[in-house]
Amino acid sequence: MAYRTDWYPNSRDAQLHMVKTWNAVLANKGAEWGVPPARITQLVADAQAADAILQTVKSGERTPVDVVRCNEAFKNMETEARFIKKHYFLMPPLTPADYAALLLNIPDETGTPIPAPTGQPFITITYPGGPHVLLARLAPLPGTEPPDSRGDYGYALYRGVMPQGGATLEQAAGPRHYLMKEPLSGDDLLHYRFTRRRKEPVDFDASESGMTAYFCSRYENSKGESGKWGPVAHAVIS
Repeated sequence: MAYRTDWYPNSRDAQLHMVKTWNAVLANKGAEWGVPPARITQLVADAQAADAILQTVKSGERTPVDVVRCNEAFKNMETEARFIKKHYFLMPPLTPADYAALLLNIPDETGTPIPAPTGQPFITITYPGGPHVLLARLAPLPGTEPPDSRGDYGYALYRGVMPQGGATLEQAAGPRHYLMKEPLSGDDLLHYRFTRRRKEPVDFDASESGMTAYFCSRYENSKGESGKWGPVAHAVIS
């Protein structure tokens, strides 16, 4: 028998002891926990069958058929026990004392803290084809690592467009918020989108052809927490 590393015991004697303990507890608590009577009856029958054949196998008169029957009996008992645990023991109304009575570890309900994203993304701008379209390729900045994947992170992608020579006050205050000077970081860019894709196409207006588009990104997780800005990238809109 392969060694087990989960909650179910490794040895057959220990398995039988646990299931017999469950049967004694379920006789009093089964109805309260919503365990169907048929399930409780089946687990009792499985334990009795496993106990009987185990005694035969331990005797000096066992046969190869007895060994097979023993394997099957313990497998049936395990299957039923795992079903009951999965469907009836994983949530209230079980208390810590109930888990102890069932010879189970108390579930750890303390969530693993996920820190704010670390690392910085790097943007490469390419022309995927078609007018007024740029493709932002996002990847970890060389020498840095992406944030913890458990944080459900993506990329906060910011962009802005600067006319040749810089925008006028009127252009900067307009709906497109054109840039008056080159941005130093994402703090200088107002247009935002969140993406999980490593390749993000961005369409521009035909009137912006010949202007320079600037991009900057940082990692952002599902809680809205952000990491550090990566470098600013730029390209001329076709």
